[in-house]
Amino acid sequence: MTVKWYGKEVINKVNAESKKIIEKACFMVERDAKILQTPHVKSGRLRSSITHEVEGTTGRVGSNVSYARRIELGFVGIDSLGRKYNQQPYPYLRPALHKNEKKILELFKKII
Repeated sequence: MTVKWYGKEVINKVNAESKKIIEKACFMVERDAKILQTPHVKSGRLRSSITHEVEGTTGRVGSNVSYARRIELGFVGIDSLGRKYNQQPYPYLRPALHKNEKKILELFKKII
Protein backbone atom coordinates (compact mmCIF):
# COMPACT_ATOMS: atom_id res chain seq x y z
CA MET A 1 0.00 0.00 0.00
CA THR A 2 1.32 3.41 -1.01
CA VAL A 3 0.35 6.58 0.81
CA LYS A 4 0.21 9.74 -1.28
CA TRP A 5 1.13 12.94 0.56
CA TYR A 6 -0.90 16.03 -0.37
CA GLY A 7 0.74 18.36 2.15
CA LYS A 8 1.78 21.07 -0.31
CA GLU A 9 -1.63 21.11 -1.97
CA VAL A 10 -3.38 21.35 1.40
CA ILE A 11 -1.06 24.13 2.60
CA ASN A 12 -1.55 26.07 -0.66
CA LYS A 13 -5.34 25.72 -0.40
CA VAL A 14 -5.38 26.82 3.25
CA ASN A 15 -3.11 29.80 2.46
CA ALA A 16 -5.31 30.83 -0.50
CA GLU A 17 -8.46 30.56 1.62
CA SER A 18 -6.78 32.44 4.49
CA LYS A 19 -5.82 35.28 2.16
CA LYS A 20 -9.45 35.59 0.96
CA ILE A 21 -10.67 35.67 4.56
CA ILE A 22 -8.06 38.26 5.55
CA GLU A 23 -9.13 40.45 2.61
CA LYS A 24 -12.79 40.12 3.62
CA ALA A 25 -11.93 40.82 7.28
CA CYS A 26 -10.03 43.97 6.30
CA PHE A 27 -13.01 45.20 4.27
CA MET A 28 -15.30 44.65 7.27
CA VAL A 29 -13.00 46.50 9.68
CA GLU A 30 -12.38 49.31 7.17
CA ARG A 31 -16.14 49.79 6.62
CA ASP A 32 -16.89 49.93 10.34
CA ALA A 33 -13.92 52.21 11.09
CA LYS A 34 -15.31 54.71 8.57
CA ILE A 35 -18.75 54.46 10.17
CA LEU A 36 -17.37 54.87 13.70
CA GLN A 37 -15.23 57.84 12.64
CA THR A 38 -18.23 59.70 11.18
CA PRO A 39 -19.50 61.50 14.34
CA HIS A 40 -16.18 63.32 14.72
CA VAL A 41 -15.70 64.31 11.08
CA LYS A 42 -14.78 67.87 10.31
CA SER A 43 -13.60 67.65 6.70
CA GLY A 44 -13.94 63.94 5.87
CA ARG A 45 -10.25 63.64 4.99
CA LEU A 46 -9.46 61.09 7.69
CA ARG A 47 -12.52 58.96 6.92
CA SER A 48 -11.75 58.90 3.20
CA SER A 49 -8.12 57.98 3.90
CA ILE A 50 -8.99 54.83 5.86
CA THR A 51 -7.99 51.88 3.73
CA HIS A 52 -6.49 48.42 3.97
CA GLU A 53 -3.77 46.27 2.48
CA VAL A 54 -3.07 42.57 2.51
CA GLU A 55 0.48 41.32 2.21
CA GLY A 56 0.85 37.56 2.29
CA THR A 57 -1.24 36.43 5.23
CA THR A 58 -1.13 39.79 7.01
CA GLY A 59 -3.85 42.42 6.74
CA ARG A 60 -3.66 46.04 7.88
CA VAL A 61 -6.35 48.69 8.18
CA GLY A 62 -5.41 52.29 8.82
CA SER A 63 -4.77 55.76 7.48
CA ASN A 64 -1.76 57.69 6.24
CA VAL A 65 -3.17 61.02 7.48
CA SER A 66 -0.72 62.57 9.94
CA TYR A 67 -3.31 63.17 12.69
CA ALA A 68 -5.00 59.74 12.47
CA ARG A 69 -3.08 58.36 15.45
CA ARG A 70 -3.90 61.42 17.56
CA ILE A 71 -7.61 60.97 16.84
CA GLU A 72 -7.51 57.24 17.65
CA LEU A 73 -5.39 57.46 20.82
CA GLY A 74 -5.72 61.08 21.92
CA PHE A 75 -2.80 63.40 22.61
CA VAL A 76 -1.91 65.79 25.39
CA GLY A 77 1.19 67.91 24.97
CA ILE A 78 3.11 69.85 22.37
CA ASP A 79 3.62 68.32 18.95
CA SER A 80 6.74 68.50 16.80
CA LEU A 81 5.53 71.79 15.28
CA GLY A 82 5.09 73.42 18.70
CA ARG A 83 1.28 73.23 18.75
CA LYS A 84 -0.35 72.51 22.09
CA TYR A 85 -3.01 69.78 22.21
CA ASN A 86 -5.41 68.42 24.76
CA GLN A 87 -7.06 65.98 22.35
CA GLN A 88 -9.26 63.32 23.88
CA PRO A 89 -9.25 60.00 22.02
CA TYR A 90 -11.98 59.14 19.51
CA PRO A 91 -11.15 55.50 18.79
CA TYR A 92 -12.47 54.13 15.52
CA LEU A 93 -9.96 51.46 14.40
CA ARG A 94 -9.78 49.29 17.51
CA PRO A 95 -13.56 49.33 18.08
CA ALA A 96 -14.08 48.38 14.42
CA LEU A 97 -11.75 45.41 14.86
CA HIS A 98 -13.39 44.36 18.14
CA LYS A 99 -16.84 44.64 16.58
CA ASN A 100 -15.84 42.16 13.88
CA GLU A 101 -13.66 39.74 15.89
CA LYS A 102 -16.30 37.02 16.26
CA LYS A 103 -17.30 37.21 12.59
CA ILE A 104 -13.65 36.98 11.51
CA LEU A 105 -13.00 33.99 13.78
CA GLU A 106 -16.09 32.25 12.35
CA LEU A 107 -14.75 32.78 8.82
CA PHE A 108 -11.46 31.12 9.79
CA LYS A 109 -13.22 28.22 11.51
CA LYS A 110 -14.81 27.29 8.18
CA ILE A 111 -11.45 26.42 6.60
CA ILE A 112 -10.15 24.37 9.50
